[in-house]
Amino acid sequence: MRRPITLIKPDRQQGYALFIVLMMMVVIALLVVTATQSYNTEQRISTNDADRKLATTLAEAALREGENQIFDIEGKKTNFTKECKDGLCFTPYVKYDGNFQTQENDNKIGYAWDRILPECIDKKKKNKKPQKCIDVNGTEYSLGENSGIAKNPRYIIEYLGTNSADNRTIYRVTAKAWGKNDNTQVVLQSYVASE
Repeated sequence: MRRPITLIKPDRQQGYALFIVLMMMVVIALLVVTATQSYNTEQRISTNDADRKLATTLAEAALREGENQIFDIEGKKTNFTKECKDGLCFTPYVKYDGNFQTQENDNKIGYAWDRILPECIDKKKKNKKPQKCIDVNGTEYSLGENSGIAKNPRYIIEYLGTNSADNRTIYRVTAKAWGKNDNTQVVLQSYVASE
């Protein structure tokens, strides 16, 4: 013979187990959300770091190219301009010297790598707003169309003068590179003395 099934009457149910399970689910959900946010933040940090390293590598390559370019201009009549035409910039406080010509001594134009002049306009862009001269007139270090970077690196060469002690001409090469993201920018400089 079977035993009859007895049901618990509703007035005896307490409901504590349901409340505890719901609280545990809320705590677990908060832990999952926190872990996901932490993972996303770490992923963004590592992506930005990799992009910065890529831009630094490209800037170093452009810097070496600029240093090698000095051999081509050495001993030739070269024109250094304030708007950095052909990647050749004159530096304030530097005057005409030997084979090199510079524009008038204009001390108000600022550093060559940070210089924004009305003459420095990118004709390819619709926006005809002046930009940094290194971005527009700097010599481009081309990596090809499918390189995946925002812009090709650029470099400029500044004539700094001739050392009177050993008669060596001194230049400053500035290279600027972008990573895959247009906001990732690296600027490197080196000083080169001719032989």
